[in-house]
Amino acid sequence: MKNLYGLCSHPLLTTSKIVKEKDISQGLLIFGLPIYFWLAWIFVLLVSRIFIFRELRFGFWAKFSFLASSLISTLIFFVLANFLLTVIKKERRLR
Repeated sequence: MKNLYGLCSHPLLTTSKIVKEKDISQGLLIFGLPIYFWLAWIFVLLVSRIFIFRELRFGFWAKFSFLASSLISTLIFFVLANFLLTVIKKERRLR
């Protein structure tokens, strides 16, 4: 939770801290956010379709929400990747 708040308030500092400490568990938690978000939305769509329609029928809004969640996940991934690459470039310059 602390690192998630840190990413929102000062992302480069938090990313730098995670990389310097080589904390794999925090890295997976933070940098896996896009994947977790996307998988959670797929789960919600599947469960809601099964409980509401009793079959896997996807209408316009279900398809639209899937595409929107995919787009948001992709954007989050690129933002986190940008922070990570920026930190890695700064560390290489310091060496």
